[in-house]
Amino acid sequence: MFTKIMSNKRIPLTPTSKKMMPRMYKTTVALKTWGLSGLSFGVTSFVLLCYMTEWRTVLKYCPYYNSKYNQLDIEDELDKIQATADTKERTENSLRDFQHERDVKFESEKEK
Repeated sequence: MFTKIMSNKRIPLTPTSKKMMPRMYKTTVALKTWGLSGLSFGVTSFVLLCYMTEWRTVLKYCPYYNSKYNQLDIEDELDKIQATADTKERTENSLRDFQHERDVKFESEKEK
């Protein structure tokens, strides 16, 4: 709406020097104006994302904050060892034919 009002009066919206300004120069001026703010906003957003999501892949390299992951690494290793032992036990149990349990059950029924 503003452009229609201004264009009817034949008043240019911007000075002629800005109309002649090359696009690359306009982009450079915009980056100088907003670049530092955009960069700081982006870095802050990334740090906040890492903090809120507990992004372990990135945060284990941050000083002072990575000390909490040392204990978690030890617990993860213990969990892997326990899972391996459980898998081995399940495999051994699945390979047994349970003949001994059948014999015990059969003998207990005979005694009755």
